Amino acid sequence: MRIIFYSTNSNIFDEENFKIKVMPKNAATFSNFCKAHPEHEFFCVTQKPGMFLPEKTDGSHDAVFTLPNVHYLPLETDTDTFAGTVAALKPDMAIAMTFWIEPYDWLPVSDAIVGEKIKAAGIRTICHSVETALICFDKWRTHNELARLGFKVTAAVFCDHDLYFCAGSNKEVLRNVYKESVLAQIRGLRLPVIIKDTTGLSSYGMTVAHTYGEVAGYLNSKRNNSNRLIEEFISGRQFGLEIYGLPGAYTVLPPFEFSVNQYGITSPKQSVKYGTCELPAELREMMLKLAEGLGLCGAAQVDLILDDDGKWHIIEVNPRLSGMTYTYAAACGLSVFEMMYKACVEKNALPQPAPFVMSLKLPLMTENEMSEILQLPGVKLLNQTNDLAAKQEREKGFCECIIAADEKSVLQKAVAHFEELFPDNAIILQAKRIT
Repeated sequence: MRIIFYSTNSNIFDEENFKIKVMPKNAATFSNFCKAHPEHEFFCVTQKPGMFLPEKTDGSHDAVFTLPNVHYLPLETDTDTFAGTVAALKPDMAIAMTFWIEPYDWLPVSDAIVGEKIKAAGIRTICHSVETALICFDKWRTHNELARLGFKVTAAVFCDHDLYFCAGSNKEVLRNVYKESVLAQIRGLRLPVIIKDTTGLSSYGMTVAHTYGEVAGYLNSKRNNSNRLIEEFISGRQFGLEIYGLPGAYTVLPPFEFSVNQYGITSPKQSVKYGTCELPAELREMMLKLAEGLGLCGAAQVDLILDDDGKWHIIEVNPRLSGMTYTYAAACGLSVFEMMYKACVEKNALPQPAPFVMSLKLPLMTENEMSEILQLPGVKLLNQTNDLAAKQEREKGFCECIIAADEKSVLQKAVAHFEELFPDNAIILQAKRIT
């Protein structure tokens, strides 16, 4: 069978300044995956940065991988041309390997559009539908869809940005009734509340407000520059998990717990993921109901909170590969390609992850330093992102380090080694407390 892994990017990607380095390299991992399945012919079609797929270069600008079955299309390529390129390779199957990029988390929609065009050409396609992708893209639509599917959702108020500020440009309006209605509804919410962008990426830009005055102040300020969702804050432990597969054949992987910042929010750039945690039967049934209800097809990630009463809450659904994907792959002893293949082509359950797993962010390193870290017992993968154009040190990036082992002592020794290399690093101290 001829199988294509594909992913699109709708945004400008500055490869001169934004560097991504994965070790072991995705190109080598993909080559090994192809060798393990000689009965099939595999291709990749993507656009920069092509996260999770084989790298176009090794970062030095002069070493281009010459894998003939890896195709990078120009960023200007539209969905018709992209789908035509995939169809021209005459695959028997196309599998979306959707990634993410700032500021809008809408690449699942882009890949779904391509997927429908590929499907129309008579090619079997593993990809979420456009409708599913749009529901998950808009957090207010997600909120309402979860309620429709019978899940308990926290009380929330939606704020339409244009209507909230419409009186400023309309001289006929004496008072903004829509604005009054939003603030009145917010008065009915239990404090504290969390304010989030309805279409933003991950938890970037989220704000916790402890008084109604803080909420009004935020909404009336320049920080309120798009639609907002104001939800009652759920106190509890934060988790995440991934789901792989197709309707009727899903694997729900056991969750990882996320560390939180001083506001009780998971910070994508500073959090520590650790586990593997137990997958209770109740949570597994919830996730299967969610997957079937949304018609998930491929990979998806779900953010969860276990509240103080022991009840699970679905916070967000990301119908794509995620910041947890490399962690799961390393913990399961598989490549990301193998995980998608087993779950979506063979329709087999994925193996249980290692019992002791941690993902933490280390400071930026040279390639030689990364190679040395990769030799430590238990270290399975390093994923470094470095924004050379960033003006602030904290915005430049980090090196994600994933450790997986059968013994907890392996994690403890690795963290102790990192503490020696990077003394007083807040994330490493946090990891030390966890282990």
